[in-house]
Amino acid sequence: MKLGVIVLTNQESAGMFSSVTYRILDNYMDNYMHAPGVDWLKAFDDLTKQQRAKADEAVAKAASARAADSKPSLPLEKYAGRYTDAWYGEISIEIAQGKLVMRFSHNPALTGDLEHWRYDTFKARWRDRSLAADAFVTFALNADGSIRRVNMVPVSPLTDFSFDFQDLLLTPAPGKPPSADYRKK
Repeated sequence: MKLGVIVLTNQESAGMFSSVTYRILDNYMDNYMHAPGVDWLKAFDDLTKQQRAKADEAVAKAASARAADSKPSLPLEKYAGRYTDAWYGEISIEIAQGKLVMRFSHNPALTGDLEHWRYDTFKARWRDRSLAADAFVTFALNADGSIRRVNMVPVSPLTDFSFDFQDLLLTPAPGKPPSADYRKK
């Protein structure tokens, strides 16, 4: 007997998706090969708990290594401006109520407050907390103190790979230096 399994879902829980698939395969194996089944929901739940504990440990380790008493190299307004990335397009960083705010023009959900982390690194806390994808945003400076580029990396190792922060290379938008007083229209 041949078997094909297709599971369609509109949610991101790999554990649930895989549990359904493996449960169907277990039933097949039990009926034709008398193989014992596994409680896949529990197995994936246990795995998720282990991954969460490791991720929490990595985040805590990064927080303990933070130089909390450090200051940014530049006044906040010097970080504000328009940046571009080949993949994500235009990104604005502006000052709102005395704080930096990052906005991705092609993805409004990626609007976050930049909290100073250490030196020229800030932590983007996305306003849409369901994203679970906070990121470190690091500004690299030229010798004259202007912004050369901005790199991002996820705060947590559990951040969904689809955000691809590590692949971003934000550069100042041509003709619009990051130190310009950019205001979103």
